[in-house]
Amino acid sequence: MATISINAPGASGFLYNNASNVARLCISAETPDFDAVFLREWQDEGFEVVYIPYNGGGKEYEQQLRSVKEGLGVGENYAVLAFGDAASYCLDYYLKPTASSRLCALIAYYPTAIPDTRSRFAPSLRVLVHLAGTTVDVVTTPTALGLQGKKRRATREINPGIGTGERLNFGYPAYTYEVEPGFAEHDLDEFDRLAASLAWSRSLGVLRKAFNKDLDLEARWEEHLDAKFFSMKISSTMEPYVNHLTPTTTYTPTLSGGIGAHALRRFYEHHFLRQLPPSMHLRLISRTIGADRVVDELYTSFEHTQEIPWLLPGVAPTGKRVEIVLVSIVSVRGGRLYSEHVYWDQASVLVQVGLLDPKLLPREAQDKTDRMPVVGREAARRVLEENPEEEGQGRRDYHNRLIRRARGKKPGPEVGNANGGEESTGSGGGGGGAQSKATVEDAQNED
Repeated sequence: MATISINAPGASGFLYNNASNVARLCISAETPDFDAVFLREWQDEGFEVVYIPYNGGGKEYEQQLRSVKEGLGVGENYAVLAFGDAASYCLDYYLKPTASSRLCALIAYYPTAIPDTRSRFAPSLRVLVHLAGTTVDVVTTPTALGLQGKKRRATREINPGIGTGERLNFGYPAYTYEVEPGFAEHDLDEFDRLAASLAWSRSLGVLRKAFNKDLDLEARWEEHLDAKFFSMKISSTMEPYVNHLTPTTTYTPTLSGGIGAHALRRFYEHHFLRQLPPSMHLRLISRTIGADRVVDELYTSFEHTQEIPWLLPGVAPTGKRVEIVLVSIVSVRGGRLYSEHVYWDQASVLVQVGLLDPKLLPREAQDKTDRMPVVGREAARRVLEENPEEEGQGRRDYHNRLIRRARGKKPGPEVGNANGGEESTGSGGGGGGAQSKATVEDAQNED
């Protein structure tokens, strides 16, 4: 655990370093000290991190929050990232426009209470709320004839939100996570790596926009690609990876790659570098860059003239031509590579090198269909040359032909319902059955 204390002017005379372009981030929680890994991660991203214990809130706590902005230069702002009861207090405190001077972002992790879901914060303030668990208290302030009544606090169930991202329909951005409060703190039993990573990406995105603090992720990623595909130098390949965290690379179809710097170095030295066919050609189809992610869609073609341990481990050269699309999702922490997940259609690769015959079916499946729903290089070419105006009827009907075969090897109706609409593949709506009687969003309909 690491403690980063704050004693600002007006408290006991501590002076901040008034450097230019300061991105000051105040982290607050209920404990005297806090998760050292979490604090270090924000420091690595270039933020000036201070920590304030909640200590039950009150006037002294508010004074400490106000003192965070002391020493900031002209045009400089600060942000607050709070947990639990501290998050609840900050959401209520900064809802008042007079309290949010120079505050550019407020991020709340699993607050125990949230403001009325219809609440609107100051337009200049970016707000993000991460909810966890099954319930949360919603605080509302009834108004009558322009006068505010007493605050009311009611416990509400947290509904799943919309889509796969679980965004809630609030007056301020909020997401729900199917984990318990504490999921973002590495030193708690409730820590959940996937939820923490998703919340981290969202939080970092908000803070980068709030501080106008962009990082050139693409340059670092291109250096790595050049090293492993072209110059093939192990030192240059490994240099961009993080030092104090555990870097990982996973080529999912073959489970090749490595976890940790030692395993990654061994993987690149013995199974990747100088193990690429001389005919390999790479063409970038698309690249998406987020706050801490780079996603590449990469057309790849080659003649299978040598063993490729990461793609076709243990398979002797076949001389066949292969065309596939690789999808690479790279996570960057503190300007360095943290993880890479690579995906491709391995069935398509096996078809193209002659190791998988789509018409060779298990005996028990032969009376149900006459081929497996896999394709060869057509899949990569479809993505590379996608053009609906030039695409032939045969390609357009390929998917429907597969379905007709599976339904009895005879022509049948086109995919869709009796009314000619698209065939449904789920229950829709992102929900799972009837809603509970009292959810968070129900508070929007109450005064």
